[in-house]
Amino acid sequence: MVKQKYLALPVVVMFLVGSVYAWSMFVPSLKHEYGLTASQTQLVFGAIIGTFTLSMLFSNRLQRVFSARGMYIASALFFCAGYLIASFSEGNFSIIFLGIGVFSGIGTGLSYMTSISLPVKWFPQKKGFITGLAASGFAAGSIVLTIWAGWLLNKGTGVLVIFRIIALFYGAFIFAIAFLLPRSSDKFSPQNKPLKIQKALLLFLAMFMGTFAGLLVIGNIKLMGAGGYTNNQLSLAIILFSIANLSGRLFWGWISDYKPVFGLLFIALMAQGVATLAIGLYELPFLLFSLFIFLIGVGFGSNFVLFAYETAQLFGVANLGRIYPVIFLGYGLAGIAGPVTGGALFDATGNFRLASIISLLVSVFGVVLFGLHVLKTRKGINYSSVKI
Repeated sequence: MVKQKYLALPVVVMFLVGSVYAWSMFVPSLKHEYGLTASQTQLVFGAIIGTFTLSMLFSNRLQRVFSARGMYIASALFFCAGYLIASFSEGNFSIIFLGIGVFSGIGTGLSYMTSISLPVKWFPQKKGFITGLAASGFAAGSIVLTIWAGWLLNKGTGVLVIFRIIALFYGAFIFAIAFLLPRSSDKFSPQNKPLKIQKALLLFLAMFMGTFAGLLVIGNIKLMGAGGYTNNQLSLAIILFSIANLSGRLFWGWISDYKPVFGLLFIALMAQGVATLAIGLYELPFLLFSLFIFLIGVGFGSNFVLFAYETAQLFGVANLGRIYPVIFLGYGLAGIAGPVTGGALFDATGNFRLASIISLLVSVFGVVLFGLHVLKTRKGINYSSVKI
């Protein structure tokens, strides 16, 4: 039987690949040193999220062939290759896009679903808390990288050199962790029950709308506060978002084992939407700005626990690896739409007012769609008997 000592392994892998949320740290350097536009930097960030979620679609079948160990090895190779390619790009947008946006995105996706499925498989009686714990690793990674990258940038280390360091260190750690997994528990049984993709459509759309605002903010924090706060304050805001994202995943994961998911998501997304509107419309004192950033992070983190929990509840733990990647595509779509919308509207208007209004509306629609999903599923739909 797998004991708690192995639980740290997928959490650490999530910690390493979760560095994607520190992307905003690199945006000013890429803009000022290499001439990338705000839209281009957000296209790279959006591509990471997009390719990461698309690769998850294939991860369940690949896990059956190559095991969790094989998935982590492949993840390490793609992740390392992506950042290495970008580090030798000399600031060329297309090469950075290919390296970090595509290759590292694939590496992230190959390990993400494995890192969610393993802990839930090991501890099915605590789906909410365990999912939250695994997902919290993804949020924690950006905290460390933000601090570390900020320190290196302040010392004059070039952004492309930092990409090379990430490639070598992070890739090596993921590769090493692959060989620490217990052989007795890294296999995934084939799923024989057919599942119907249409039944997950509302969850897919709600996932898109639930993550849109948070992704828009995390991809553009340094631009959103560029006129009124110092560089150190904005770095602190990124760290604060990451801490809130981490705390939110743990909190929502714990409480979802005891409280209805819809009520929790309603609170989370409304807080996220209103806080995004506030920082987009008003010039706020840094303390208030930080408070709203924290609320956005907590609300954003709820998506990665509550949607996984709802999927496991309705489709069964055994089918989580098949269905959740389909729903998670909503996050991938939001990863492109959110940051790019924010960057494009900033390029066009010089501010984030319109983007923040759109973010609030999208968050509200996310709540509505999830409510419709709840109404449908509570009328006796048997999800385990339909086809995909």
